[in-house]
Amino acid sequence: MKEVKNSKSLNINTKEIASLVSRTARNSYGVVAIASKDEVDLISKITKKGKMEEGVFVTKRSDNTFAVSIYLVLAQEIKITEALRECQKSIKFVLEKKYPKMCREVNVYVIELR
Repeated sequence: MKEVKNSKSLNINTKEIASLVSRTARNSYGVVAIASKDEVDLISKITKKGKMEEGVFVTKRSDNTFAVSIYLVLAQEIKITEALRECQKSIKFVLEKKYPKMCREVNVYVIELR
């Protein structure tokens, strides 16, 4: 019997995922910007977390899943924990809708307050 594989699992496009994550984060409450590549460059050298687009890292895993880390600039006058939680929920929701059961984790970090 021939095994049929999910077509989405074969084509995880990191640029497409990073773009989707970036758009979703920008629409979240309290997010001023996504960290630039220069701001996150030191972090990427230390952690080597996969391919980076803007301030978004997408790490593919061997089991056809992926993890996302995003570095944000937030507004100063907000409750940081709430803004991060809501941003993380939004990103996870959008990724689960587009890539069901493929996104293992969504990590959201603050790199600066403005």
